[in-house]
Amino acid sequence: MKNIKATSENLSVYNNMLAKADKLTDEKLRDEALAEAEKYKNGFDWSDVIFYEDGKAGVKNVLGEILVPAKFDKIAFTYCYFVKNMPYIVINHGNFGMVKSDGSGEMLAPCEYHEIAPLIYYGCFIVMADDYWGLINSDGRFVAPVEHDDIQILEDQFAVFRKDDKKGLYAFENDVYVSPEYDDIKHDDIDEPIKFIRDGKTFYIDTEGNVYDDAEDSEHLLLGVQSDPV
Repeated sequence: MKNIKATSENLSVYNNMLAKADKLTDEKLRDEALAEAEKYKNGFDWSDVIFYEDGKAGVKNVLGEILVPAKFDKIAFTYCYFVKNMPYIVINHGNFGMVKSDGSGEMLAPCEYHEIAPLIYYGCFIVMADDYWGLINSDGRFVAPVEHDDIQILEDQFAVFRKDDKKGLYAFENDVYVSPEYDDIKHDDIDEPIKFIRDGKTFYIDTEGNVYDDAEDSEHLLLGVQSDPV
């Protein structure tokens, strides 16, 4: 059975439940109240809604507020009310673009890409054009140019790129892009500095993007994690 579409009244009730829970000083009672609020919220459908004007698609939230004006051929998918400040992926003439979700219609990426796929947890989007891959963040800034032959997302921390048999990396948390100029990248040693290998030599990169040939030269190196591709 599908949940009933949420309304402004449901949102008000949910917010009041959260506010009451927040005032409780007993941790157990607070956790129980928060669980009740979550249960109430989950009883409704909070999904944004695609609407049409003059044959063009836009997006409204469950309160009827316009998030994306109706200017596009298609909307790739919808978020829910509680996903905030994430751009919408839109399609015109078969090409993908990205638009702000504040109702302004401001484009963060023009509709000229062959694919854009969200990585909501990371606040980034995979972008593909002419069989090349890159990353754009939720502000519309390309954190990795669309020039890589392949991209592999490693759970929790990194995207690893390949270009002309060389490897590069983007660290989501640190917002550090390492261009694909290394023969290999050893990133599977937990909490150990990532090794960037080129011409038989090992290099290390810190959280500011600086390169070192000795791991002792910085206390803030990018660290590895054992992680499966997602």
